[in-house]
Amino acid sequence: MQQNISEKDYRNILGAELSSSEIIESKINDAYNKIRNKTETFSPQERKNKHIFQKVFVWIGTAAAVFVLMILFSVTNPVLASEIPVFGGFFTKLADWFSFGAIPEKDTITLYSKDTEQNPQGENPKESPYVKTSNDITVTLTEQYATNQAIFIGVQVKNKNEFPQIAIFADGTQHLQAETAEQYSFRSDEIIALRTIEGTFEDAHTFNGILRIDYSEINVDDRKYQAACQEAEKAGKELALVDSNIDQYLEEYQIPNTFTMNLEITDIVGSLAEPIQPEGMKDGDELEHMSDDEWESYMNSLPQDYYAFPNNYEHWYQKGSWSYKLTITPKDSDSRIIEVNQTNDAGIGIKSLEISSIEMTLNTIEGTDTFAVALDADGNKMENGSSNAYELAIAGHDISKVYVYICDYTEYMDEIKGYGIPGNHLDKSFQEVLEERALFKTVIDTTK
Repeated sequence: MQQNISEKDYRNILGAELSSSEIIESKINDAYNKIRNKTETFSPQERKNKHIFQKVFVWIGTAAAVFVLMILFSVTNPVLASEIPVFGGFFTKLADWFSFGAIPEKDTITLYSKDTEQNPQGENPKESPYVKTSNDITVTLTEQYATNQAIFIGVQVKNKNEFPQIAIFADGTQHLQAETAEQYSFRSDEIIALRTIEGTFEDAHTFNGILRIDYSEINVDDRKYQAACQEAEKAGKELALVDSNIDQYLEEYQIPNTFTMNLEITDIVGSLAEPIQPEGMKDGDELEHMSDDEWESYMNSLPQDYYAFPNNYEHWYQKGSWSYKLTITPKDSDSRIIEVNQTNDAGIGIKSLEISSIEMTLNTIEGTDTFAVALDADGNKMENGSSNAYELAIAGHDISKVYVYICDYTEYMDEIKGYGIPGNHLDKSFQEVLEERALFKTVIDTTK
């Protein structure tokens, strides 16, 4: 199932601290597909939208290089190898490499461990349903944890052969991605997804990471939309899903207290530390100054397989079949929803805070031209843990009191955001500027 993303969703993603974004990549690929298909051309409106894709392409090629800064780093680094034992307390040992921080040991379910005293079934690797091998790649699910917001799964990927050097982000983290086919007991259709596994390499053969699946990615019921699309197609029309008709066509599945998940991984992908540049590849500055015709001609000139995901220019990847069945029961004593329901005269505000022991989600009431930010009780900015700027990691924060500010989007990105960068040497604190310039502000006591 492919989810349709609203303009506000794009802003939340682009407003986040820069990280790998499957949604942005997907939308760029949509533009590429238009160019590659010789039977189609850009309409005037699509030519206008092309500038958005062009800018995003430049943004990924230049801003990503500055702010995410992938660096060469040997996967055989002895420090990493010594700090991450293979199994046992897998979540805890990966806390420094996971964007949401530590996952509580309480209510964490051990799926497979080499320590048989921690393994409820006492299986060996050849018998465990959580250890699967395909094409010289062994994928082991080690632990699982579920909150009111997401599922967290410990994943080890072991390669019989050595991995190539995989890109490392400036914060020291590494990613593998998994193309998956997922079936949940509360819905009848299959979800095809590209999941990120966050973590790091133990050695040249072993990657340890955590896969997070947000409920918002699996609870969308689009059956009405699919049926309407079929009817429109019969009539020779197209039905676009936009902000104004989302409520008409999209509903939500209720996530039950316990459900089963059939997880099949069909492809494992890593971004190369040293990608191969196709002949004729332009840099970001050249791309930004291209005209419409130059940009389309340039895109057509690149090798067609460069647009594929994965591809041999940018990725290491291995296809296979690694299948698992999990029973998920969300257990988190800290999970709660705090209803706020406050707005200003313009109707901008916040509906609720959704909190677990790992994260806090801002459920805001906004238009497409605003952006929200939250500070903890000490006035420190809370950063997003996912590609959604409103899914905030709470590790290391006192959230007994939360300050929420909603600002004009452009003003925040161009002027206000810089005050929140540590060591900016500006004359005012981030919170002082937010207090002065926010369109909406409130403080929420989460202890009540």
